[in-house]
Amino acid sequence: MNLHPKPRPFWQRVIIIPALCLLMGYKAFHLPRKMLPRALRSIVTNWSYSMFWMLIRSGVTRAYIDQPCEFKVPDSFEPKLAVEGEYHLAAHQIEEFYRNGFIGPFDAFSREEMADFRHEMLAVENTKSKTYDFCTPRDRHFEMPRLWNYMTSAAITERVAQLLGPDLLCWRSQLFYKGPHSPAIQFHQASTFMVEDYLDPALFPTDLSEIFQLTVWVAVDDATAENGCLQFVPGTHDSIRTITFGGNEGFYGAQFSLDFDPEASKIVTLPVKAGQFVIFTERCIHGSPPNTTDRHRLAFNIRVIPTNVPVYPDKEKYRSVYNGGKYYLKNWGVSVLRGEDRHQLSRSVDPRELHKEFSREVPRAA
Repeated sequence: MNLHPKPRPFWQRVIIIPALCLLMGYKAFHLPRKMLPRALRSIVTNWSYSMFWMLIRSGVTRAYIDQPCEFKVPDSFEPKLAVEGEYHLAAHQIEEFYRNGFIGPFDAFSREEMADFRHEMLAVENTKSKTYDFCTPRDRHFEMPRLWNYMTSAAITERVAQLLGPDLLCWRSQLFYKGPHSPAIQFHQASTFMVEDYLDPALFPTDLSEIFQLTVWVAVDDATAENGCLQFVPGTHDSIRTITFGGNEGFYGAQFSLDFDPEASKIVTLPVKAGQFVIFTERCIHGSPPNTTDRHRLAFNIRVIPTNVPVYPDKEKYRSVYNGGKYYLKNWGVSVLRGEDRHQLSRSVDPRELHKEFSREVPRAA
């Protein structure tokens, strides 16, 4: 079953709807799943009844963008780790994060550091990843020591620890090259990142309604309204929205639009200076306007989880429908950003050890 989110002709929908009804019934009656093909087994296992029903009742024109869940603001805004000094988050800041879904910007690195790192980022743009063996901006921290050092900065980890707890893993990073005159990234959201595969989630938290993953977005260049800084819709992390197949914009080549009214929503445009960062939950609806300038807008992000959240358990590869196909996980792993990984629920990699290996490949000057 091809689950790429795009408008379907009538004859395909006539076939897909009865198939979805059968699979929902298969799930409801707890029938054995081992005999099913992998794709169908994943659907029966990972889709909730509301995911099935949304597709069926809409005639395969709408779906949830990710696994449905809701978030309720907690009663207490005490940090999950006591941090003193310049990285301390006050209770009102934590309350602001829980109510809005994002917080920042915060200072981390100097403009001079980012101006120098900019050259390193541009040098690896459109080059083959040593982790995945094809061109991708994902998880370059495995081969870029300087990137990993920035990711483990106390300015970042001590603040995130107050929101997620003392033991933190990076499960993904990404370099962002928003080129001159690049188009907008449409508004979107994610929870367990099932949006990438539509079959299997990436993350398996014990409670979908908790905030179990945070993104740290670091500006390498000044991010402005003109060159496409981040935009957020405050409070929209309260639930996962649906998408309508088709639309005027595309999200990395996918053909869908998120079901919310931007005209009736409060959109926050958030400029971030070079060396500053923002923390947000991917469940908060976010996007970025086009880059209307003649220069790149560079940034990188870190996706952070507590150590009790499994990532890609027992998987050799994962699919990203809109982002390049299959990613083989032989060289991938979660990496400890702070504290210890006492749970050991996922494949792990220490980037510092990889950096030693990669440094041996660099020819030495005569």
